[in-house]
Amino acid sequence: MSPQPLERRTKEAIGLALLSIAAVAVLRFPIESKVLFTAEMLTLATLLVVDLVKDPVGNRTLKGSLTRSTTIAVPVLFAIIARFAGSPIAFEMTALTTFGAASLVLSTRNGRLRAMSIVASGFLTLFAVAISDNFHSVWIAIAWMTVCVWHLVANHWERIELCAAHQVRRGVGVRPLSVFVAIAICIASGLVVRDLFGESHRLTGGFMPTSGGWKWSNPAARSGVGSGDAAIAAQDHAESFGAVESDLFLESTESTLFDMFSDSIGEPKKKNKWERRQGMTADKVLEAHTKTAKSEKGGSSFSTDRMPAQKHLHLDDAAERAVIQWAGPTGIRLAMNRYDTFDGVDWTNEAQHRNEKLTRREIAGAAWFCDRMTKAFDKFTTDVNLLKVLRLNSTRLPVPMMTSALHIKDVDRQDFFAIDADGSFFMPGREKVPHLTVVNVAATRVMEDELWERIPDGKGSITNGANDRLNAHVAEWTAQSNHPYEKLQSIVSHLRDEFTFDRSAAAELPLDSDARGSAEEIAEGSLARSTTAVEDFLRTRRGGDHLFATTAALMAREIGLRSRLVTGFYVRPSAVDIAAGHTNVLPEDVHIWVEIQLDDGRWFEIEPTPGYREPIYTPSTWLVAKQFAAAKWPHAVGLFAAAGLVFATRLFWIEIGLSILYFAGAIVWPRGRMSLAMRVLQARAKYAGCPRVAGRPQRDWLLAITSAHDQLQHSARRFCDAADRAAFALDQERFHEHAVSKELMMKLKIRVLRQLTMKVTA
Repeated sequence: MSPQPLERRTKEAIGLALLSIAAVAVLRFPIESKVLFTAEMLTLATLLVVDLVKDPVGNRTLKGSLTRSTTIAVPVLFAIIARFAGSPIAFEMTALTTFGAASLVLSTRNGRLRAMSIVASGFLTLFAVAISDNFHSVWIAIAWMTVCVWHLVANHWERIELCAAHQVRRGVGVRPLSVFVAIAICIASGLVVRDLFGESHRLTGGFMPTSGGWKWSNPAARSGVGSGDAAIAAQDHAESFGAVESDLFLESTESTLFDMFSDSIGEPKKKNKWERRQGMTADKVLEAHTKTAKSEKGGSSFSTDRMPAQKHLHLDDAAERAVIQWAGPTGIRLAMNRYDTFDGVDWTNEAQHRNEKLTRREIAGAAWFCDRMTKAFDKFTTDVNLLKVLRLNSTRLPVPMMTSALHIKDVDRQDFFAIDADGSFFMPGREKVPHLTVVNVAATRVMEDELWERIPDGKGSITNGANDRLNAHVAEWTAQSNHPYEKLQSIVSHLRDEFTFDRSAAAELPLDSDARGSAEEIAEGSLARSTTAVEDFLRTRRGGDHLFATTAALMAREIGLRSRLVTGFYVRPSAVDIAAGHTNVLPEDVHIWVEIQLDDGRWFEIEPTPGYREPIYTPSTWLVAKQFAAAKWPHAVGLFAAAGLVFATRLFWIEIGLSILYFAGAIVWPRGRMSLAMRVLQARAKYAGCPRVAGRPQRDWLLAITSAHDQLQHSARRFCDAADRAAFALDQERFHEHAVSKELMMKLKIRVLRQLTMKVTA
């Protein structure tokens, strides 16, 4: 005996519970580990299937309190696993998923428990959709309401049929029409009340400035930037404002980017040049002193030759260790300093991109200040996100690649922003960016098509002082590549796959025992080493991200591309604060990467360090098609040939499809066999060239096209009589009606209908 199928109510309750879990999944999927999330959902699905298994006598097996308890505990177990795996799940998301799992368990029960499941899934769906930032999540709520209305209408008809089973005859379109009307009313109501409610004003009746205040107590509490509610809320939410003109909230625990790099990868090695300087002329002493001061200044140079890292106590006494907060996509890089010149040890900048006066543009009622070198941005090619500065002792603003404009709410001051010599945004005229300042950042997206088209085809190396080992690696890694972008991808791929990221590997480099130097060279402190930091990195295949970035930049120059080193922060996906809606960027999130210049002057970034997410450059549909055609052209030729063959024999496949449709429909919808048979016959006749004219009775039409064949006309007449009995009589001859319709279906093929049409026409 086969297992009993689930009843309709249980199926619909399970569907509603699954929709509620899908609503929570919309919140979780973009920010969590895809592997763990997929495993959690598959586990829930497997337990649901196990819970629904029935034996031949109708008793469920492999189920009970253990299966149901395990289903409810799955989200909690995966939250524990994710925390140990370094990809923690927010407690709120775990609680919502557990609530959905409980709703799923109740949906397989009967009676009131199933009703409780529907109520719980409805609450969870509406709550998850309400707090979601994804506009398309509203369709999940609409889908839930659709299934729910369908469920309620079906229950209504079942109760009526139980009361008067022989007096009620449902129309086919009653239930779908009811669902359609209900959903249309919900959507129309939402559109009517849309944008009719103003912004909520919390605690406007208080007397303290921080609670809103009255105008007589503190006018600034209800207006201006970064005071009252805004300053208090700015402690926890990236979209709320702090003061931009006051140092009231600044703390003494701030740290510079230079200090953070020193904590993570060690301080630059100091060069003792005082003995040699005593023998210099006055102008040489001044030049050497200037160069030394420049190399020791954190923002103007970056050394690849560093001491082992020593942990300090920067920010350890602060309640919140975040340096900045980022409300936007994770796995990206926020740049602060850029360097374009490398002397073998130190990176410095010689470019002059300084721009003290940005272009003001009015966009959606807000004042944006844009780089004059960029085009006007639009919503299709530009992402706008929020940056809040907490404890960063710098005038530089950490912003993503290709940032084109900045904006502070309620501030219309053109002197607030400028572009420094290296192309980075900063706030001039200040010692540092004020605490709790929130900046809207507009960054242009880069399509992969632009990288294939705009990376210049460099001719020859532009590397200064490249070593033999580096040249050999470049030649080997790019031997099979032709396009500069392919060569660049190959370099990045080899560095990420064959080298090990280890910041603690910045150890002392050994001196060559055979090295000899003059007294002057020894006094200068520049005794020749057997290897530089880059050469040692290539030999050991292990090092910090500064060595990965330096090597990638030099290799890019070796294939003829202009490159520069970038220092800043990496926005870790695991650091998302879901409740607050932002990501906390900590001092240990300092990072170094590389930018490559396009032929139009713009710079795009590459990520050579393993363990950091690579930038995503989405290809256009046309590029995907070209790449697919280039790689799969034999398959494409075969596909087109198969498509041509299918088109040439389309009537044969249409015939098979209609036959399968009838037999499958007769099983699923036994009451509508005759109607389905007539629809299939009309479809066959249409492809055979004798369609039924609108308004002509189906009996007259069918008897007319079979008039040239007595046996077929007799079968058609029997079919029409059976159809009349099915429509106007009781269900006494269902088997006979099915046999008659099946007989006519087997006889009136498209080929036969074509022959009959030719005879009737003749």
